[in-house]
Amino acid sequence: MNRIRTTLAAAGLALAAVLGSAVAGAAAPAQAAGSVSVVVADRPELVGVADPNYLTEVTVSGSGFQSIPNGFGGLYVFFGWVDGGAWAPSQGGATGSTYRYVYDDESNPVGYQLFVSFPGSSTEYAANGGELAADGTWSGTMKIPGSSFESYDRNGDVTPVDCLQVQCGIITIGAHGVVNPSNETFTPITFQDLYSGDAAAAAAAEAEKAAADAAAAQAAAGGSATSLETDAPAPVSTTIIAAPVAADDSALVPILLGTVGGVGLLAIAAIVFLVWAVLSSRKRAATPAAATPAAAPQATTQPADPGKQA
Repeated sequence: MNRIRTTLAAAGLALAAVLGSAVAGAAAPAQAAGSVSVVVADRPELVGVADPNYLTEVTVSGSGFQSIPNGFGGLYVFFGWVDGGAWAPSQGGATGSTYRYVYDDESNPVGYQLFVSFPGSSTEYAANGGELAADGTWSGTMKIPGSSFESYDRNGDVTPVDCLQVQCGIITIGAHGVVNPSNETFTPITFQDLYSGDAAAAAAAEAEKAAADAAAAQAAAGGSATSLETDAPAPVSTTIIAAPVAADDSALVPILLGTVGGVGLLAIAAIVFLVWAVLSSRKRAATPAAATPAAAPQATTQPADPGKQA
């Protein structure tokens, strides 16, 4: 009986382990990694670069991002600096400490920041960067002021950032205070002279930068610089960690079918083995022990019949 119990326990543990692995593998969704491409506007051969002295207009495009239909908010796109690996909001990062970016005037934006909305979001009307499509793609045009800028922290304190001394680039985070690790990325930007030999382009870039700087200075004079991040509507709840992007159902179907088939075969084999073990044990219990030789009967001496004695 102990052998049967041991066999049943071992088979149960093996089956549970396989089932647990199968369920875990099927339940763990794949998470897409968002990627960003930065191209100088009207100059597609210039990728991931900006001019250090003049304002550079760039086309920023993303793919592999998480789109939540009718979700609150969406995606913020900034130009700025991040502090190492654990800079993102989902890792405890915060504006002014682990990342800094160029502020913009929300009431009169000049294009330093983008808000890319989820489709059907309640704040979609404010999106100046379009919509985050269902397939995880988006695109918009924004401006990089040069290799240096002033950043404001939560208290309104100003900190200069020199992108020739620290690594700057395009930052994406969840919008409206919604923490979404699936949509947090940093794409480095390098600086090079883009207008040497083209006086007209340099003059236009300088004029545009002067206008943008004047607008930012006017916003700061009115109190403090404003930002999409700090002046957007409050999130529905304090913090929402968005679920990872689910894997494509068409890719999951073969995996699930294979898993179910393998588990089924293992279960059948386990049942057959258990039935055989039980039957064998009962058969052994029903078989009598081998007979031992019987002792030879002892000879007895019968008294003689008195009538037959001589």
